[in-house]
Amino acid sequence: MRFTSTIFKNFYTVSIWTFISRLFGFVRDIMLAAFLGSGPVGEAFIIAFSLPNIFRRFFAEGAFNAAFIPLFKKQMHNKEEAVQFTLNTLSTLILVLLTFCSIAILLMPFLVFAMASGFGSDSRFELTVYYGRITFPYIFMVSLSSLFGGILNSHGNFKATSAAPVILNIFLIFALLLSHVWNLDTGLMISISIPLSGLTQLLILIQASRRLGFSFKIVKPKFDKNLRRLTIIAFPAILSGGVIHVNLLVGRQIASHFEGAIAWLNYADRLYQLPLGVIGIALGSVLLPTLSGKSHLNNPMEMNKAVHQCLKIAAVLTLPATAALIIIPLPLVSVLFERGLFSNLDSQSTAKALAIYALGLPAYVLHKIFTPIFFSQGDTSTPFKIAVIAMLANLLLALSLINFFGYLSPVLSTTISSWMMAGLLYQQSRSLGFRISFSSFTPYLKILLATSILSLILIIVSVKSSQLLIASELRSFYLVFLILFCSAVYFFILWSLGINKKTFS
Repeated sequence: MRFTSTIFKNFYTVSIWTFISRLFGFVRDIMLAAFLGSGPVGEAFIIAFSLPNIFRRFFAEGAFNAAFIPLFKKQMHNKEEAVQFTLNTLSTLILVLLTFCSIAILLMPFLVFAMASGFGSDSRFELTVYYGRITFPYIFMVSLSSLFGGILNSHGNFKATSAAPVILNIFLIFALLLSHVWNLDTGLMISISIPLSGLTQLLILIQASRRLGFSFKIVKPKFDKNLRRLTIIAFPAILSGGVIHVNLLVGRQIASHFEGAIAWLNYADRLYQLPLGVIGIALGSVLLPTLSGKSHLNNPMEMNKAVHQCLKIAAVLTLPATAALIIIPLPLVSVLFERGLFSNLDSQSTAKALAIYALGLPAYVLHKIFTPIFFSQGDTSTPFKIAVIAMLANLLLALSLINFFGYLSPVLSTTISSWMMAGLLYQQSRSLGFRISFSSFTPYLKILLATSILSLILIIVSVKSSQLLIASELRSFYLVFLILFCSAVYFFILWSLGINKKTFS
């Protein structure tokens, strides 16, 4: 079917570029770990960079596209109306973002304290405020980029929006190299590189949108019916993104009271974000424009086909990734980060967090797949209500577990609350016509069997050859060989069980 091949094609494009971006991100993180470790400059930068990233998820990624793409798709039949809607939205967004960024930069000390109150009594606080004021304008550029990305995605162009994030990591790597070679202030250099990368991303997406025939100019914002509708839909989505990232705030707050913990949780987060980005975020970004199209709106059968296809793709890729992150977290962390100022103790502490994060990876991916079902129908309030429930559960769990698990308590609470959110999203999606029938379970059982065999191999290898993977000088070679070997075995088992292209049709 046509929509089947389209989803595959778009997912392939998004996931490949996301994978490339995450690879550059790992190079960046390896360099950050080597040059800064878990010291004060490293932790100050992590918090400073977290601030625009948290608000980016408010204004940009899920929240804005959840409202903009379905409305823009409805306007596309009349180009003049689509252009007018876009210009009005663009001008309003610029005004809102300029106001917000100005206030945030002025109130940066309060934002830093809200993120990491444990910094209040040492040098990390002033450093974080300084870096935060430099990095925060990134939110302005990347939020505008989200609008142009929504235009491109609505036209089936996922390449430019997927490739743009690579620029951030390239700029950061260049800044790290420059500061290392010329003995410059590393924290300052990497902070400056962030808004510069955001500006570059924005210019690239503007140019890509121009190629579609759109010309852009700033107009006087007019609060017409389309903008009112956008606001009504976007507001719960923004709040939903906000309460989800309160979980991150809780984690940072707790971690700031344990020396080195912010760096440990950050690097663990970076590792599990690789499969989440390549699989979950890629599928979600492709699924929303698909479900917002005319053929899928108010058509439960077509919607079910598209979502089930995404679930099968997710299962094939997510389950083995989850197994690997749970069974061999220490070799992965050790090979990637343990050098320079990043010690063996840092590796062990990061690996513990990574294994717990990985337990929630399938739930995070399910969240990215189920949410577009609601957003495509203009329902942003249901995901918001579910996010609030999950946030409250996360907060209560994190605070109640801190005396037992220390810096790992927010990781464990986030994992538990993510499964709660995924379950509630599925339950509520049934009211929109989504179903998982018992007859469709067979492919998932086969994928689970293949993953179980893969897990057994990883357990045996991790027990018998742990020193080769952790302490050997050739540990990188052994780890790469293990990953390639296990991947080959896994996909051979899938093929033997009859999991092939027809499975996803």
